[in-house]
Amino acid sequence: MRTSVEYKIVAVPFHADAATHEQLTQRVNEHLDQGYELYGTPFLSEEMMYQALMRPGLEATPLRAE
Repeated sequence: MRTSVEYKIVAVPFHADAATHEQLTQRVNEHLDQGYELYGTPFLSEEMMYQALMRPGLEATPLRAE
């Protein structure tokens, strides 16, 4: 059986103040309410802050013999 997994990355503009963390937290919490789970820790680029999320699929598909 093969289980589907859905990945999503939430991104917010990075500012050197607490507002970035609050924005990211708010957006991540919206996705957590939809069944997503945190996947790793938040990470930064020069201008953006990101959080990876995943949601395990509910349906499993059988593997085909090839």
